[in-house]
Amino acid sequence: MSPEKLQQIEALLRAGHSDSEIHRRTGAARGTVARHRKRLGLPSSRTTADSPTCKHGHPFPENVAYDGRGHLICRECRRQHGRDQYLRSYVPAQPDEAAIDRAAAGDPPGRLTPRERHAAIARIDRQQMSSAAIAERVRCSRRTVHRARNRAAA
Repeated sequence: MSPEKLQQIEALLRAGHSDSEIHRRTGAARGTVARHRKRLGLPSSRTTADSPTCKHGHPFPENVAYDGRGHLICRECRRQHGRDQYLRSYVPAQPDEAAIDRAAAGDPPGRLTPRERHAAIARIDRQQMSSAAIAERVRCSRRTVHRARNRAAA
């Protein structure tokens, strides 16, 4: 293995990346990455209960847990990873204004998202139409119209 690749692996290990992530980035075998982690004296994300801390410094044994495969993991790292994953992936969808306009006009597209449906109901509701008429126009149930009205009123 080239010295440049070894330096890259060492830098990624010290930055706290997992063995799998380093394997994907560098192409080095996971076993090779694990050997370098051990040589550097860095704990893995799956550590033993005898370790004083995980690789991110969370104290053991307070944070020790088992994952679905029976490996010891750090609860705080798992909790933080899940929160970060959620925050990175969550982007609220913007409703399609054209679909809302069509639904309010009485010609809704084949599939409206719940947000679009509620926006169309709110737009039609300003015209003082009955629940049955709104439901027919948006092609939903009267109960959906009632729910949308209650949600808008709250």
